[in-house]
Amino acid sequence: MKAFMTIAAIVLLFGGCASKIVPGHARQKAEHISLESLEKESKKAEIKTFSVKIQEATQLNATLESNATQPTVREIETLKEVEEEIDQKPKNRFPRSEFISSHPYKITLRTKKFAFSDTGFLNKYDNLLNLEVFTMGKLALDLRVSLDEDDICVDQLCNTKEGFNQTFLSASYPDDLIQKVLQRKPIFGGKNLKKTSNGFMQKIMTNRYTIKYKIWPGNIYFKDAKNKIMIKLKRLPDE
Repeated sequence: MKAFMTIAAIVLLFGGCASKIVPGHARQKAEHISLESLEKESKKAEIKTFSVKIQEATQLNATLESNATQPTVREIETLKEVEEEIDQKPKNRFPRSEFISSHPYKITLRTKKFAFSDTGFLNKYDNLLNLEVFTMGKLALDLRVSLDEDDICVDQLCNTKEGFNQTFLSASYPDDLIQKVLQRKPIFGGKNLKKTSNGFMQKIMTNRYTIKYKIWPGNIYFKDAKNKIMIKLKRLPDE
């Protein structure tokens, strides 16, 4: 009997220990589950924070791009000033197209507005005659005469051929006089034309002008003694 009681006590003792061990395992399992939940919640919070940062960065980038593409008031004013300056700048009325030839000359010009006697070039294009005069190596005169339009430009000042005559030569001249002279052709419709052995000459005298015009190889000579106008070109050797 005593032995049975001893055995029963031992069983109860181990049974009590077992009952104490099981709750310990349960708590560890609960703690493990709780840790997983905390990790999941932490990851969710990190993802949410990262998403917020991405949104903030996107908004900042959009703001920077907007500021970069939207000019300030001063930039807008400067842009308008540049556009107005471009609009006011004289434009070339007839673009140069197909180049034909260019030759050096000793050029003497005397008009009502300017006088030159220097070297230069007579450039020919299919739609344009361009007379350039250089002084001390710098371009002093850029005369452009349209062949198919009613335009003549002196540097940046453009005018009609009639207006050019009124300003620089004589209002009594035909509109195409400077063009004909540079083309080595007769003027005033060939009035008083006399052919020479190597060219031609014209002498035209009225109460408005006294003109002597002569063409021979490599030379152009036009002089109006009454109006003190001279156009003289002497061909120089090509380099």
